[in-house]
Amino acid sequence: MSNHPFIKALLIFFSGFILSFSAPGYDLWFIAWVGLVPLFIIINTSKKIKDVVVYPFLFGFAYNASYLHWLFSVHPLNWMGFNTLQSYLISFLAVVLVSIFNSLFYILFAICVFVVKKFSLIPYKGRIPFILIVTFLWLIIFNKFSACRFLYGFPWTLIEYSQYKNLYLIQIVEYFGSALISFLIVFFNLVLTDFLIWLFNIEKISNRYISRNPGEFSSILISFSFIVTLIFLSTASGLYLFWKNQQLFSGKSQTICVLQGNLPIKATRGIKLDINLARKTYEKLINNNDEILFVAPEGALPTNFTHDQIIRKWFKDLTFKKQSDLIFGSYCKNHEKYSNCAVHFNGARNDFSYYEKERLVPFGEFVPLSSVLPEFLKKLASFSIGEGFYEGKQNIPFNTSLGKVGITICFELIFPSIIRKQVLQGAELLINLSDLSWFSNYRIQQHFLGFAVFRAVENRRPVIISSNNGTSVFIDQSGKIKNQSIPNTRGTLIDWVNPNNKITFYSKYGW
Repeated sequence: MSNHPFIKALLIFFSGFILSFSAPGYDLWFIAWVGLVPLFIIINTSKKIKDVVVYPFLFGFAYNASYLHWLFSVHPLNWMGFNTLQSYLISFLAVVLVSIFNSLFYILFAICVFVVKKFSLIPYKGRIPFILIVTFLWLIIFNKFSACRFLYGFPWTLIEYSQYKNLYLIQIVEYFGSALISFLIVFFNLVLTDFLIWLFNIEKISNRYISRNPGEFSSILISFSFIVTLIFLSTASGLYLFWKNQQLFSGKSQTICVLQGNLPIKATRGIKLDINLARKTYEKLINNNDEILFVAPEGALPTNFTHDQIIRKWFKDLTFKKQSDLIFGSYCKNHEKYSNCAVHFNGARNDFSYYEKERLVPFGEFVPLSSVLPEFLKKLASFSIGEGFYEGKQNIPFNTSLGKVGITICFELIFPSIIRKQVLQGAELLINLSDLSWFSNYRIQQHFLGFAVFRAVENRRPVIISSNNGTSVFIDQSGKIKNQSIPNTRGTLIDWVNPNNKITFYSKYGW
């Protein structure tokens, strides 16, 4: 790699950009297995702390900005009362600020590796012990620390999601979670980095000389053999686990109808909510079908459900009329603010149940540090019946006629701990309610598929995504995408599922 700072900066920035094409939607999954090498070369060959701050930041920013470019498609925001200039500014800041935030974890990782390499009692040429330490640092920082609630974590761009279509490889996550795939990818990249440093003598260019002695090469070969063996064993066991978890239609299978209303965002979150349009749309879709469970997306009933007696009666009457279970997204007010919630009516108990979203989207559903921010930014989390949401407390699975159903809303799907909690509370089926009509870019829909595949395999539960404008999807417990809707259309998606109550090792003990 060039010694000229500007050229080096361009190369590392471009490398991060290239890595983003491993994301779901592009599906160039193989890039992930080599795409971290430029970052690791910089970290391993740098002698100044400045270098392990600047270059990893550039890599992380390019990767995240390209990966999350769909955030810009939140423009136009005139339906929220913003003018064109404000809309462009907000859309631009959404991409830049989130990318900067996520890039800070690359700096933290690089500094930790720099310190470990400089002061560790384990010598760098110990290879496997050193690589293990670096890999676990990656997992702790990116898979755990970056997801912390108090940091408003947004672990959307984790490297393992690139492998969501490699179903044989990822079956092993039922034991160790998606972090195991990250472990394999990072370890492989580190071994490849060591090999390239040895082969091209890169450290000599940086005024350090490492001789190409046979002992050094043999230690690299041992590391390579170790990671290839792990990948082989994961894939081989995955073949068996995939076959074992194949789902066939049986007497225990249940048919579910997902309602894709394709309502405009201004009707479900805008200045003027349109509950009448929503009610007519979903009632028409339901009346044309006869399934045991109907599922409608996030915000499907844009009203204060806990106090709207007309809608509550309509919902209850429709449940009895169809002799089915209904799960709809709506808004509930139990305190001074509203919760983004899912509602279900239990005919046997003649009672409503609620799930309240517990992880809120910063600036989309609440405004952090609102006291110091411009007033116009606070409108991002406001809508006609309230100003922002509160974090929900009611988040246990729904008791339905087909078993317990675990609910998540929107980006809660990227937090495995929320899903695990639902499963440990008895959820036999997982349903995610989303409204992605905020964004005109379809890449976000592809990302959701990647998240859902991993959550299905980790917990061995069927996963259903009910999305307002798509992509709605059925995924079985092996991670296989069985059926998906056409985006930006109104209609229904019908398929069968086999609810499962067995607890995986990851569900019970996962970190």
